[in-house]
Amino acid sequence: MQDTPPFQVESLTPEPGAARLVMTGELDFTTADDAFAEVAKTLAEGVDVLELDLAGLKFIDSSGMAVVMNAYSDAEERGTAFRIVSLTPYLRHLIEVVALDDVLELPG
Repeated sequence: MQDTPPFQVESLTPEPGAARLVMTGELDFTTADDAFAEVAKTLAEGVDVLELDLAGLKFIDSSGMAVVMNAYSDAEERGTAFRIVSLTPYLRHLIEVVALDDVLELPG
């Protein structure tokens, strides 16, 4: 049996007015509510920029993708810039396959 690291969200301030949420572990139906609660809390603080660092995710399902898309949508509604600053090759591929790269700006 393989040990799975627990899902965690760390909130960083890379620059004034910006918040970076670093997500690690598995973002799935069991952790999506916690992840989105952290997104909502961060947006409620009135940040100018919301960044997601997804490079530490070991797994993501449709619930996890919904967290990412809802974060983007809620940020846009508030006039908050939204960026994905880091992600795994698998997650990049997944985003491209479902054509979300037309909506989300991905890091180079």
